[in-house]
Amino acid sequence: MVKRLHFVCRDDLNVQETEAGTFVSGFWKLSAKAAVTAEFLALHQRRSEPSYRQGRIIARNLVDHELGKRYVFKVASSPESVEWEGEGAGEKGYGY
Repeated sequence: MVKRLHFVCRDDLNVQETEAGTFVSGFWKLSAKAAVTAEFLALHQRRSEPSYRQGRIIARNLVDHELGKRYVFKVASSPESVEWEGEGAGEKGYGY
């Protein structure tokens, strides 16, 4: 089961600040199984750099996007940057 999601998300693309201490991620295409089992999300400028936003996933929604169905995650922010981990190609990495 996927526990941690790592995404390349340059310059906070489509990221929104919400109430104090939380943010909403951009739009991500991934399997329903990965979206439902994930507990943590980290956003990175590049795979080779530590995350610049990260935290515990507190909500997830499947939304209609111009490119098709995508997941959006609400995250309780954590100040601790994390290194890229996991399997996956391109803009996504999965930690188990």
